[in-house]
Order: sequence, then C-alpha cells, then structure tokens
Amino acid sequence: MNWTMSPHLIPIPRGPSVAGGSLTHRAAHRSDSAGFPMTEHIEHDDLTCLPLVDRIGRQIDHLREGRSLARSIRRRADDGSSIVIEELLHTARATLHAQHDELTGLRLALARCQQRLQARAGEPVDDREADDLMFFAHPQALLIADVETREILAANPAACEQYGWRGEGWRGQLLSDLHTGPEHARMDAYLGRLGHGMPASGGLWQHRRADGSTFYVHLNSRPMRHLGREARLMLVRDVSEWLLTVSAREQALQALGRSESNLQAAQALARIGSFEHDVRSGDFQCSPQLLRMLGGRPIDGRLTMVDMLTALDPCDRPQLVALRDAVLDGRSGQIVVRCSGRGGSRKLQWLAIRVEPETDRSGQVIRVHGTVQDVTESQVAAQELSELSAQLRELSAQSESRLDQLRKRMAADLHDGLGQVLSTVKLRVQMLGQATPAAPEPAALADRVGAVGRLVDEALDMVRDVSTLLRPPALELGLVSAIEWLADEFRLRAELPCEIHIDDGGGRCTGLDDDATQDLFRIVQESLGNVTRHAGAQRVSLSLLADRDLLRIEVQDDGIGFDPGQQRRHGHFGLFGMQERALRLGARLQVDSQPGRGCRVQVEMPWPAAAANGAGASS
Repeated sequence: MNWTMSPHLIPIPRGPSVAGGSLTHRAAHRSDSAGFPMTEHIEHDDLTCLPLVDRIGRQIDHLREGRSLARSIRRRADDGSSIVIEELLHTARATLHAQHDELTGLRLALARCQQRLQARAGEPVDDREADDLMFFAHPQALLIADVETREILAANPAACEQYGWRGEGWRGQLLSDLHTGPEHARMDAYLGRLGHGMPASGGLWQHRRADGSTFYVHLNSRPMRHLGREARLMLVRDVSEWLLTVSAREQALQALGRSESNLQAAQALARIGSFEHDVRSGDFQCSPQLLRMLGGRPIDGRLTMVDMLTALDPCDRPQLVALRDAVLDGRSGQIVVRCSGRGGSRKLQWLAIRVEPETDRSGQVIRVHGTVQDVTESQVAAQELSELSAQLRELSAQSESRLDQLRKRMAADLHDGLGQVLSTVKLRVQMLGQATPAAPEPAALADRVGAVGRLVDEALDMVRDVSTLLRPPALELGLVSAIEWLADEFRLRAELPCEIHIDDGGGRCTGLDDDATQDLFRIVQESLGNVTRHAGAQRVSLSLLADRDLLRIEVQDDGIGFDPGQQRRHGHFGLFGMQERALRLGARLQVDSQPGRGCRVQVEMPWPAAAANGAGASS
C-alpha cells in the first residue's frame, strides 16, 4: 500500500478504504490549499521491518540534532543579528517539521509491516487497531467531528495537549466552541462546506484553549466514517509561532525600509552621500544621494570608483593620493576637493570626503567606508568672506592713505598759503608801526591799509576752502540744498550740463538726521565724481524723489559704462564705499551699467521713524 507524507496533511493510504475500520480514509491529494509540496512516496511493499527500524533511529537522531541546533541558535541570538537568527530558526523549524512527518510515516509503515507479518504468520489482522494507532500516534493535533451535529467525536493526545484538555475533556465540545466570537460567521460557511464530502482547507483560524487563551491554527479536513457516522478528520496545526516569526520578520523589514528611507531623506537634506569600497573585489556601492551629487545616474544605475575619481578636479589628485595612502595604512582621513560633476552643466562643487578603513584580524584593509558632503555653499561663503576681508583691509589702508593725503594737503595749504598771508599781514602791520614820525600821506596810508585788508580777505578764503573740503556748508541747510550745491559744483568743474529734478514731498527731507544726510550726500558726490573721472559722458541727470514710503535718489549718465562686478573684483573701492554707506542707512543701492550703455546709480531708503514724524509735522 502506498503512503503520501506532507508537512500539512494527515498521512492517508492511497488504496481503497478499509472496510469496517474506525478510521476510513478517502483518496489523498497531492498538496494542500497552502501549496506545500508533498514529500517523497514511500513504497512500503519494498520495506521490511529491520530497515524501517534503522530509518526510524536515524530520523530520531536528526530530530534531536535539529532541536539542539535550534536551542543553540536561540542562545546565541543578539540584537545585531535578530533577522538572520529568525531566518535560521525558520529553516530549522521547517526541517524539524519535515523530520517529524517522515518519522510519523515510518511509524505508520512499520505498523503496516506488522500487519503483513501477522497475515503471513496466519494471525488475524485488525485494521481498526492499526488505524487507531495511526490516529493516536500522529504528532499533529487530529480531531474527528460529526458532520451533522459538529460534535467532536475524538481527539488524539496531540490535540488534547494543544487545547489544554485533561483526560477526555474534549467530550461534549462542539467545533463552534473552539472558535472566537469574530470567527463564527466564517465558521458557519466553512462547516457548511464540510457536509459536501469534499476535502477542505479552512485556512487560518483563531481558536480558544481550555484556559481561555487564543492561538492561530491552520485547518485541513477530509471526509471519513467513524463508528458508522459521517464525519470529518481534521488536522489542526498551531501556527502562532510561525505567524509571530513572519510578523517579526515583516516588521523588521518594514523598519529597515523606513530606516533606509529616513536615511536617504536625511542625506538629501544634509547633502551627504555615502559609499563602501571592497578593496579585494573592487566592488563599489554608493547611496542614491551620492549619485545625484555627482551629476546623475550612470546607465546601469551604479557608480564605480573610477566614475567618482573622474568627476574630481585633476588639481586635487595629490590630496586623493595622500588620502589613499593613509587609508591603506589603516588611518582615517578627510579632504575637501572640487568636483565638476557629470551632468550637462558641469557646475563646480566642493565636496568634503571622509573615509574610515575596515581591517581584518591581521590588520589588512579589506573595506573602506566613506561619506561625501556637498560643502559648496560654505566654501563659496568662506571664499567670499575672505575676499571681503581682503577688500576691507585694502579699503582701510586706502582710507588711511587718503586721510594722510588730506592732512598733508591741509598742512600745505595752511603753511604755504594761509601761513604766508598771515606772515605778510604781520610784516605790513609792523611796517605801519615803524613808520617815520612824520605823518604819511593819506593816500599812501590808505594803500597800505588796503593791501593788509586784501591779505586778510585772501586768508579768509583759504580758511573757507579748507572748511568746505572738510564739510560743505550746504549740508547745514539740509539734503536738498546740499545736492543742489553739488550739481552747481559739477557743472562748474566738469563743464557738463547736469539736469536736476527734486521733489522732496513737501519738505520730508528736512526730518533726516545729520548722519543720514551726510551719507546720502557722499553717495551722490562719489557718483558725480566717477562721472567726472571715468564716464566720458555728454549729459548727466540728477533726481531726488520723496514719496510716502521711500526716499529715492538717482544719478544717470550717457557715458562709456562699465561692468560693476569687474569693478568690485578689481579693487575699485568707490562702489564698495557707496555700498557700505547704503547698508549703514538700511537702504538699497543699485548700480546698473554695461560697457557702452552709460550708468545709473540709484539708492532707495525707507523713511526712518524720526524723519517720518518730522515730515508729518512740517506738512
């Protein structure tokens, strides 16, 4: 008689049913609804009792080894290898189940051999006894239930242990008593199918033990006759531990997926990519962020070490060589290099590369772990800060130089001009005092006094020029008067027409404080000075407009123009000084110019609170 074994199916003889037996089986199926394959067919006609005993012994040994391995795996499990350990445990459990089933099949085959030996010896053969042996010796939980009443008619020891029944505690139980409340509707549909006489797989169910605790089972059933009644033989396998293992593995995989997603998001936010290089195999793996940082994905979606090195600036290769030597010596390192990227724009980037070597027990480097961070913004900011610092140093030096020149000019004017005039005045006065006792002619005396008066007037003019050089008197009259004076001086000195348009909004400019007035005056003065020195213009316009929110001053010419960016980079500090004054005022300075297109300098300043209040009072 042929037998078929499966991890989820009851061993059922493939021949005709045993008449009059307590367990009468139908034909077996090749696999259950879960799709588990059947194990090999055991041809018991070719077996004798002695080989069966040997195989049973070997299976028992394998079973013990499998259980020992499972216990060893549990003892060695730790947090860092939980997923791997669960995979090993899952494999070990599957092996143990297969060995259990094969051992059960061998036991049943041994019982059939005993039957045939009894038949050959002329002894009566009791199929009912053999079937009962198979039922009660089966390692999985087996139940026999009446099709009509759904009463449990029999339960093997494995089922009693699984459900916590003591003795014959299963008596009087119905199949519905095993199910929890939410399962009743589904149970009715399943039990309805049991009456049609077909094998049925019930799938996963939640059952209740005698103590009230619940667990998950997988059901398979087949029709049979039991003591003359239509019944179902049911295999009930506890799959709670397996479900927990699968759930834990799925949760671990989901957590790992979330961690990888969070890591990628964090890397994208921080502009950090990572890579790993196997020194022996040459395998190079990198994060998606690193691919994006280097200008897109290669055709195969992967990046090689050559790809990364090719993207770096050749001028930084010495740093890479030094970093490589340090890593091969087992030392970590960090460098900042330039990268031209791999995309069409080939935009220059600055990358900070940090590497950590991994060594084996002998100290040989086997793997290199690294991170690559885009530090372009910080590098550009540092470079701009360095340039600004250099400009400030040059501006400070130039300011000191101009201040020294101003001091020398003032000293020369006072010494050579005003000093000589005052010396002459003193000499003429002394000459008047040392005149002859005889009274001079009135005409001669008048000439001498007139000469002294002219010298005094000349001295006053020199003092006035020096005072104007330090602070124009027009500033004392307000911003509008000072700008009008600048326009007049420009026409006089540059001999160019200068159109001027002023709308101070009904005297709003009178509320400006002295510092703001002087800074705005100096911006206009520097703009007109640049026109005189560099523009080669034919016409110049100057406008001042004061509206409700802003004060706008504009100087425009039709000269040769220039590139403002080039002017700043080449150390022309006039624009830089104007920008600094505008920043001090909280204003916005805009310089629009192109070579051959003239120049427009515009400053827009929001009204300070004091100026706004003053304007309101004056209007």
